[in-house]
Amino acid sequence: MFQGLLPIDKPLGLRSSYCVEQVKKILGKGTKVGHGGTLDSSASGVLVLLLGGATRLFSLVMNMPKTYSAVVRLGAETTTCDGTGEIISSGDSESVTEEDLDAAAVSFLGWRMQTPPEVSAVHVKGRRAHEIFRAGGSPEMLPRQVFIESIRRIGAISNSEARFQIKCGKGTYVRAIARDIGRSLGCRAHIVSLRREAVGFFSLSQALCPGENFSVPKDDLVSAVRPVSEMERFLPCYRVGEGDSSRMADGVRVDISGAARLTFGDRCPDNGAMAVSEKWMSVGRLEPAERGMTMTPEINLSLAGPQAEAAR
Repeated sequence: MFQGLLPIDKPLGLRSSYCVEQVKKILGKGTKVGHGGTLDSSASGVLVLLLGGATRLFSLVMNMPKTYSAVVRLGAETTTCDGTGEIISSGDSESVTEEDLDAAAVSFLGWRMQTPPEVSAVHVKGRRAHEIFRAGGSPEMLPRQVFIESIRRIGAISNSEARFQIKCGKGTYVRAIARDIGRSLGCRAHIVSLRREAVGFFSLSQALCPGENFSVPKDDLVSAVRPVSEMERFLPCYRVGEGDSSRMADGVRVDISGAARLTFGDRCPDNGAMAVSEKWMSVGRLEPAERGMTMTPEINLSLAGPQAEAAR
């Protein structure tokens, strides 16, 4: 079975779940495929698909920061917070200056509480919010904590539109950022174009372009699959011997004080780290010990071959 990470440039209009199903069809029956976080059908850009044992890396890919290019239209708020919805309120956008817009955007940096749009994949009492909304209901959307690392305007305001580049953490809705900026300025706003430029170290330049109908030759798709070992670019990674690696594959905590560190990684969520050998890759938690540092394995993947199965 295939195992690896497949970044694709999701076309506008396609659902993330549709992309998953198309890759399953291309690779054939028995291939497990998932994704590392959805991307709205009204948005395009990087969507990371997880193949085989790599589906177990879901939470790690979800934790990767996301970078977006968004065009925000001032003057109206919509039901969906983007151009596909109906206008529910309007305001004066002509009096909003670029200085006003920049000041409002900066106020959204860092940790903050954000209320997701009603048309979203958030679960509300066991159902997706968008399902409740499209059935004529009004889902109760509760604020939740999100992190916005950077937000900057690119270019001048033109015809009441401004482009932003936004880097944010998991669970952040860029549509909600646009909505809230519009509310803070009193002019209302919504997204008219949204493109995800990167998920962690996966960028558009590295992503497979499947086209509008997802017509991709199998060989092209397979050649675009990245090995799970590339997660060392996200997590600190240590080289361990086969003996320690086999013990971690069996779920045993191992002292890695003497292990060579291969990478420092971009992030270290929840003290997360990797340990690799020729045959195994383990993802787990670093924990201080009386003399040094130990690693408790949580995910083990076989590196025996490019299409290796998940470890036990």
